[in-house]
Amino acid sequence: MNTRDCAQKALVLLAGLAFAAVVGLTTAVAQDQNSSQGQKPASSAAAPPQGGQAPPAGQTTPPPKPQASPEEIKAYNALRTELDPNRQVELVDQFAKTYPASTMLSDVYFFGAYAFQQQGKIDKVLEYGAKSLQANPDNWKSLLTMATMLPEPQDMAHGSDADKEKKLSDAENDANRALQLVAGLSGGNLTPDQLAQLKTTVNVQAHEALGMTHMQRATMGLSGPDPQELAKAEQEYKTANAASNQPNPADFFRLGEIYQMENKTDDAIGAFTQASKLGQGTAIQNLADQEIQNLKKQKDQTAAPAKP
Repeated sequence: MNTRDCAQKALVLLAGLAFAAVVGLTTAVAQDQNSSQGQKPASSAAAPPQGGQAPPAGQTTPPPKPQASPEEIKAYNALRTELDPNRQVELVDQFAKTYPASTMLSDVYFFGAYAFQQQGKIDKVLEYGAKSLQANPDNWKSLLTMATMLPEPQDMAHGSDADKEKKLSDAENDANRALQLVAGLSGGNLTPDQLAQLKTTVNVQAHEALGMTHMQRATMGLSGPDPQELAKAEQEYKTANAASNQPNPADFFRLGEIYQMENKTDDAIGAFTQASKLGQGTAIQNLADQEIQNLKKQKDQTAAPAKP
């Protein structure tokens, strides 16, 4: 495995850790939203508008959502809390087969995507993420999942240029939609501090996804990297770093790569240096140190006077 492959593997691992952080913080939200379904009595008719008046002529109130049975809630909680990824996938598929019309199906597929992410199966992550969004196009967790995984180099290595551009366009739309939805998210069982942390985490990940999207798009040109797309990628990673309580070494590594493509050698060395410091004891540190050495050698060779 070459240096670049090692870098991509390490960076995807860090993305997975961020993914896990969102799963952990959203557990209370999911539990509050779904467990309550089995506690509220089902209504035989939709509630009238405020004031008890009938809806205007030509308009109808939407029917009440079906209530989840105790067995359905129990099955959902079992898969949500399962720690073994293989078993979690089994529970997800079993739930989808048993309760195909469940209002929790979108979140169920989200947990399936997370289980596959733990296994490094990016194609299955995208498959289950797409199923989740088919069940609920506004599931911000799955929007963020797709935005993060679609532009990853492992997935972008396949398909035509048109296929790749569609993936990048979808990733960009998904990231922006996730930002919109999370901005108005209520806390459920989360404390105000936990809700603020959740919003920060999602905000950071969405901008990281946008950074990768523009970075990938910048490299698709036939005449070299697109400077406008590189500038957008640079800004997105800077925004992610500024919003984060704990800057991600992977973001600085990506910034270093962007600066390299922009021929900003000193800035690239600075970014890789930050990645090395933040990633001490990890593969990121070793990879960043290698990039720093290579860049310094190139800089010294460029500055050396020509031999007579």
